Amino acid sequence: MMFLVQKRLFCLFPCNNSSIYLSSYQLCGLFNFSTAKYGSSEQSSNFIVVNPLQSCELSSEKAAKTAKYHACCKNSSSLSTEFFKQNGWSDAQVMKVTQKAPKLLRAKVETTLKPRMRSLQDMGFSDTEIVQLVSKCPTILFHNIQPNLNFLKSLLGSNERLLKACSRNRFLLTSSLARKIEPNISLLRECGISAECIAGMVVLNPGFVVRKNKFIREVIDYVEELGVPRDCGMFRHALHSVMNMSRSKCDATFATFKSFGWSQPDIIAILRKSPCVWRLSKKNISDKMTFLTKEAGCEQQYIIRHPGILSYSLEKRVRPRHEVINFLEQNKLLDKGHSLLYVMPLTEQKFMNQFLFPYKEKFTALYDAYVASVQGKHHVVAEN
Repeated sequence: MMFLVQKRLFCLFPCNNSSIYLSSYQLCGLFNFSTAKYGSSEQSSNFIVVNPLQSCELSSEKAAKTAKYHACCKNSSSLSTEFFKQNGWSDAQVMKVTQKAPKLLRAKVETTLKPRMRSLQDMGFSDTEIVQLVSKCPTILFHNIQPNLNFLKSLLGSNERLLKACSRNRFLLTSSLARKIEPNISLLRECGISAECIAGMVVLNPGFVVRKNKFIREVIDYVEELGVPRDCGMFRHALHSVMNMSRSKCDATFATFKSFGWSQPDIIAILRKSPCVWRLSKKNISDKMTFLTKEAGCEQQYIIRHPGILSYSLEKRVRPRHEVINFLEQNKLLDKGHSLLYVMPLTEQKFMNQFLFPYKEKFTALYDAYVASVQGKHHVVAEN
């Protein structure tokens, strides 16, 4: 019986004392094979089956190299695992980090792992912080990340903020400092954005820092085209919103507002006043606009002047609170009208203290329906 092995033909020989045995994993790594159908059971019995593999004869030189390679891998894996445990890592933490980056098991302790870990310690990271940092981005142990760490730590001001940013983008420490990170930060500074605001942007959304410099320039130009100048206090918020959107998403948002009869200046006014609204989906915007204009009776100009109302959850805040206020007003339980602008920003506790607890015993159904609604179960059903 013959096997075709990477363009070479090998024969399996009967097992003898000089045979070299390979594991099934090593065997599969050496070749793929196909077999012809046996003519009879007697033919197949000419070969000795060894579980979990069959005998494969190699030259003594190749066999020695193969054995040495796998012995080294096994030894290296044991050493690296032991190194992590000696540095205070639990078995679960070691398993998690090696699952993310299996090549850590083959890393050399003395020339790779130790120097990198020592560098992190010298920079003032505690053992707990190092575990967090390496767990989020294990490949940093194969790179010289000290320049990135020094720059980002200076920018963000604390290890806590640095760890938070790194946990949100694993490329932050391994991306090019000279080609991406520094030029992008410089662009934001040129726009007049303060160091503290830039730090906040990096912690909140570090992904933009590792983008190509050309992309950041295009976003800045687009925000200015939309009518938000660099000296506007909302410029950084608009920048942050548009930075997380594709051009097609921006165009779709424009089209959605225009479908409700809004002009280009009106839409730009919303971007300037409440940039977060731009991150809403087309359906989200449509549902809120329909409710506010048709059910809550809000005028278009009211929404334009107070676009922040669109940022609240329709099902868990806007609709239930409107229905509670509407119910209380219909039953003449409120001394004066309460606009949505007043009601929506209230914390849950303040809203309930002012508009629900005083009427809880008399209108139990209203209270229960509201609580269920804010928990996402169903809408408020007001009963007279």
